[in-house]
Amino acid sequence: MSVNQTMKRYTKIISLLRRRPMSYQELQDEISLDPDAIEDNLLTSQRTLQRDLKGIASNFEIEIASDKSCNKYYIKEDTEDLQTRRLRENFEIVNAIKLSRGFADCLVFEERRHLGTEHMAGLIHAIQNRLVTEFNYTKFWDSSETQRKVKPIALKEAQNRWYLIGQDQRDSRIKNFSLDRIKELNISPIKFQPVPYNVHKEFKESFGIINGTDEKATEIILSFTPEQGRYVESLPLHHSQTLINKTKEEITFSYYIRPTFDFKMEILSYGNKVKIIEPVNFQRDIIEDLQSTLAQYDI
Repeated sequence: MSVNQTMKRYTKIISLLRRRPMSYQELQDEISLDPDAIEDNLLTSQRTLQRDLKGIASNFEIEIASDKSCNKYYIKEDTEDLQTRRLRENFEIVNAIKLSRGFADCLVFEERRHLGTEHMAGLIHAIQNRLVTEFNYTKFWDSSETQRKVKPIALKEAQNRWYLIGQDQRDSRIKNFSLDRIKELNISPIKFQPVPYNVHKEFKESFGIINGTDEKATEIILSFTPEQGRYVESLPLHHSQTLINKTKEEITFSYYIRPTFDFKMEILSYGNKVKIIEPVNFQRDIIEDLQSTLAQYDI
């Protein structure tokens, strides 16, 4: 049995049990309703299912137990880390793309420019081996191109883009470089000492990719309309998001975050669906931006 087939079976079992607890026969019945699963021969014996549960626990850190009282399997503990979950989700997307071939309207993707992902393998190699990278970089603000020598530290995703975080050798500052603006990437043989920079710590209180600014993290309280609030509740703006209040009139969340430019832009994108409750200075910043926007219209 191929590794690809095994992974498909694992992801199918996980997705089914995330819906509700199921017995062995219920799992088989659900799988048999999926023509693609039948084509991939995902139906298994109960003995194979037991091996699959061990494989799922080992590969995805998802423990599936059996409730003897009703003879059903359920997810007992789900400690799947972010990287593993993203790998599994991407595996499912790749399979969906394969299944949709020949059916042009089956999957509809957003049209967007390339993400520079062709650089990822080389940059990961450079990060792991601490090798200086050289590349031409196009600035976002004025489209000028400069040559850079950078000590790569990490790759970070933010709002559908990937960024290289590294120390620019021109001024020894830690900077962010969008992968889609990197050209002629070269991994040099020059090694460097570890850069004392903790990416997770530095970005913990940030919204997107902007960091190293003067803003200090503070508690921000936002009130959303019920419709928008339910969306934000299902897809949090930030890991610090905490539900404060939920009524028919509003849904309120608190955040501990730096009020950087990209976070302000995110708040402004919600228009009249959100209101800043605290702090007052952040409220004033948003009001000034809204007034500036209105001033552009001669009505």
